[in-house]
Amino acid sequence: MQGLLNYIRSEMPIWIVQVPVILIVITIHEYFHAWTAWKLGDTTPVETGRLSLNPLRHLDPLGTIALLLFHVGWARPVMIDFAAFKHPRRDTVLVSLAGPASNFATAIVAYLLLLFVRSSPAIVTRLPYVYEVLEALVVVSLGLGLFNLLPIPPLDGSKAFFALFFKRPERFLYDRAVDLYGTVILLALLWFNVITVVMSKVLNFILYTLLRL
Repeated sequence: MQGLLNYIRSEMPIWIVQVPVILIVITIHEYFHAWTAWKLGDTTPVETGRLSLNPLRHLDPLGTIALLLFHVGWARPVMIDFAAFKHPRRDTVLVSLAGPASNFATAIVAYLLLLFVRSSPAIVTRLPYVYEVLEALVVVSLGLGLFNLLPIPPLDGSKAFFALFFKRPERFLYDRAVDLYGTVILLALLWFNVITVVMSKVLNFILYTLLRL
């Protein structure tokens, strides 16, 4: 018990930064899924309350825990009506990729702000958490965006893959059995550190490149 309390105390400063950042990144990700679907003619995100910047409307408990523990995770998928789109295949791909694209955009904005803060030692000294939050925004946004591009259900990459390469993608897009099998595969890959190792190498390369700019 004492060991657990010591662990919580040691990790608390990290969680103080990471939890708000994770909520921000997940909310932006899911909001842009919903917004893109709505703009393309599907009212389902509005009807289900997903066109919202309220984090509680988007959180998936298991995906959030995975994000905290393994630094890769997912949110509750935004439901879309495949038949509501004028160009179903194209629009499904656009909606699927809107989430990761928003993460990469967030990472770029956070990185530019990070460069500005880093150029001003006074800000870093007076507001050290600002630097840490921006740094975490870059890392978490890039990580979530890259992770969701994997073509494994229920991640966004799988929906884009189904829409591009299957004649009847609507059969797979929101099939609970497909999502369940995909989630089992994801958890197994996380358990054996396959995704974590690959993601760490990709992220380290990107961050190393950015820091050299």
